[in-house]
Amino acid sequence: MYKVRVLRTTAQWHHRLAVQQRFIKQLTSAELRVQFVDYFEKQGHTRVKSASLIPHNDKSLLFTNAGMVPFKEYFMKPDTAPFKTATSIQKCMRAGGKHNDLDNVGYTPRHHTFFEMLGNFSFGGYSKKEAIQLAWRFLLEELELPLARLRVTVLENDEEGYQLWKAMGLPDDKIVRCGMEDNFWSMGDGEGPCGPCTEIFWDTQDKSLDDPWLEIWNLVFMENYRTADGQITKLPSPCIDTGMGLERVASVLQGKANNFQVDQFEHLISGIRSVLGKRNVVVPSSEDPNAHEKIIADHFRAMCFLISDGVIPSNIGRGYVLRRIIRRALRSAQQLGINEPFLTDLYPHLLDGYKDGMYPELSSRAASICNVIANEEATFLKTLNRGLLLLNNVFEQPDLQQSKVIPPQVAFQLYDTYGFPFDLTLIIARERGWTVDMQAVEALQEKQKALGRESWKADDLADKSRLAEWRNQAILPQFTGYDHALLHQESQIVAAETIHKGKKTELVVAIDPCPFYGLGGGQVPDTGFITLANGSQWKVTDVFQPYEGGIALKLASPKGPKEMQKQLEEDQEFLQIGNLVRTEIDVNKRQGAEVHHTATHLLNAGLRAILKTDIVQAGSTVEPKKLRFDFTYGKPLSNDQLYKVEEWINEAALSGGETNVQHMKLNEAVDSGAIAAFSEKYGDVVRVVEVPGVTKELCGGTHVDNIRKLYPFKILNETSVAAGTRRIEAVAGLSCMEWYRQSFMPVPDLLKMLRANNTNDAVTKLDKLMQQTRETQKRLEHMTEKLATAGEKIVHPVEGIYNNIPVRVHLIDPDLDAMFMQKRANVLKESQPEYAHLLVNKNTIVVALNTSQVQEHTANSILRHILKHIKGGGGGQKEFAQGRLAEAILDEETIKTRLLPALKAQ
Repeated sequence: MYKVRVLRTTAQWHHRLAVQQRFIKQLTSAELRVQFVDYFEKQGHTRVKSASLIPHNDKSLLFTNAGMVPFKEYFMKPDTAPFKTATSIQKCMRAGGKHNDLDNVGYTPRHHTFFEMLGNFSFGGYSKKEAIQLAWRFLLEELELPLARLRVTVLENDEEGYQLWKAMGLPDDKIVRCGMEDNFWSMGDGEGPCGPCTEIFWDTQDKSLDDPWLEIWNLVFMENYRTADGQITKLPSPCIDTGMGLERVASVLQGKANNFQVDQFEHLISGIRSVLGKRNVVVPSSEDPNAHEKIIADHFRAMCFLISDGVIPSNIGRGYVLRRIIRRALRSAQQLGINEPFLTDLYPHLLDGYKDGMYPELSSRAASICNVIANEEATFLKTLNRGLLLLNNVFEQPDLQQSKVIPPQVAFQLYDTYGFPFDLTLIIARERGWTVDMQAVEALQEKQKALGRESWKADDLADKSRLAEWRNQAILPQFTGYDHALLHQESQIVAAETIHKGKKTELVVAIDPCPFYGLGGGQVPDTGFITLANGSQWKVTDVFQPYEGGIALKLASPKGPKEMQKQLEEDQEFLQIGNLVRTEIDVNKRQGAEVHHTATHLLNAGLRAILKTDIVQAGSTVEPKKLRFDFTYGKPLSNDQLYKVEEWINEAALSGGETNVQHMKLNEAVDSGAIAAFSEKYGDVVRVVEVPGVTKELCGGTHVDNIRKLYPFKILNETSVAAGTRRIEAVAGLSCMEWYRQSFMPVPDLLKMLRANNTNDAVTKLDKLMQQTRETQKRLEHMTEKLATAGEKIVHPVEGIYNNIPVRVHLIDPDLDAMFMQKRANVLKESQPEYAHLLVNKNTIVVALNTSQVQEHTANSILRHILKHIKGGGGGQKEFAQGRLAEAILDEETIKTRLLPALKAQ
């Protein structure tokens, strides 16, 4: 499988040397990706899609910084790998953490924050020999690079590696031996797989460089294992890990002096210069971009890829790195003369560099990415000039002119108040020849954290009224929940309050960014969980706005109210301001709410279309399983109108249509035809949700991406809620399907019971059955009347006495119902008014008497006397009372032994 043409003779070497100046094969970045992966697939490697820039299963890394990161566990345990060999083009980030190239970007030809790593890997599938052969063949035969401009390095004592390269036809002067610091790779300084490596270099022939040799490929031979005490042992299954920077190889193939001149960056640099030109700023004319152009281009690409993988600007962790990248780009833009928002103008130029579809998330998440960037850009630009003014004042202070050191409290204030990343302050300081005492700044940070912990212990935040102070502290978390890709993400605690209500304790926090929806507009708040850094979970029970622009989460212990205080005490260290949490939103609830929220928009449009009048929305409630929509209309809608509205919405949903969101000035939005709910308060800039040709409304809620998800739609009822105001309740999407399922589940049984072939047949038969039932009921009432007046031939009474009043007890046939007993009682008290009549039917007892004849007692008093002595309950009026006995009376003997003695009892 791994046959390679090897240069074995000196003649072959000199032949290659003679043609070293030949034309180098030209490939775009997209073509290079395809050629690399196709080559290794043909050699039996499994193509593996790029992993996220966030190494979710590796807490030791801030970002995925190399192609091997997704395969780390396979290098340690090759037998667990699902494939023996693999190839990938991996997104990588080296900004922050141990591997940080951020400060070098723009000032060297090759350093980037984001880059792509071409790689091939073996987990016991092949050895060092095959790895060298595969790499050499790709460079010489696939890319057709001139052999004379290549050389390699090997570990100084790696004789096997040296001889393998000799066998490939390389002369001694093209194989350089290096020490452990250059050619031995390990996963940091700790325990893990490691081994010698060999690196392949390209001669740039750039005489302006101290070292013209450019490293383009590193082949790591994971033959060893470093133990915890530093001992190096042999691995039973050697592995291979290789990495080749796409940008570097592209610069070689495209004949560029540095990476920032390759095709991908050409698009971005062109975009930057277009922005400069439109703002009447002098546009650089050199082929090689200047340092600030390089920083903007690199940082813009990095921020877009980070956000597409779920990273959001914050003041800690990955979010802080992203914030630094965005704000460094803005600072460089200002140095070029751009002082207003512009970054999202570069997005189309970024997409031009990835038309091959290698990273589809750049297109599918374009709106979310641009929204995050625009918000961060606007926030920072508001404070940038004020921060620069503060720095300029520092630079002019006479007492600091000799030391030229920015006071640590100023650097911290720039970070804490104006959002200046510390490295940005360092950059500005260096431009003036100043420095920053970062150790003193870090000490201030630690002091601030300690103060935060003390305030928690002192319970200084216990008063609910303190929530209002969040506004004064400018705590305005960024809502990121419009994009489902950002629902489960890393956020930072920016405020926390404990609120005591008697014995009840509530915990309220604000996190930034915040994907939990609680912005009102009729849509129910999200619920879910947040997970603290110690793994402890808190249940999000409510999301609300304590003030305009604020978002707060109400948290509860999943273990119940009784465990609330205990969990608070256990987790207090991880609930401090600045700590990270992981968000987990109830996606099913959110998706249900989105379906019904978009459905209210279509219902609004459908009502206008069918009723042909400009109705006004008077309120709405959007829940996961249903919606309620109130609107102004003077009369009930007919069944035909309701059917037509349903039909209009279902036809629109079946036709489909993407939901587009844009931000516009309020007057422009209204002028464009967007519907505004007059009960809502709007700012100068509004969010417009539109399905072209169907609906266009001002709305801050979350919505489906395509209205197909609304089908089917069903109006459940239409009622009046006030004079001139109607209410429609409806279900849509999966909730509607469930409603239909529940509604029609009994239908098969019904058809079977009616012996009907279909529902139409069932209606006919049911109508006929109901007619028969009505006729039967009439006959039954007639027969009951005749039976009740039949006299004592049918019912034989047992005579007794109650307080000198003659009593007749009538045993009623158990098959006769309560209606008969009532009719019979009325007949008896009228036909035999001198008696008190007791009618018993199993457990039921009825007392009836004619008060015109029996005036000293009532039916109710007689019944209550009996129930004193026979267990039961009941009551009634003067002439009629009814009760329920605990034990049934089934025969005359029981009447004589139980009921008559109860009458006589005192």
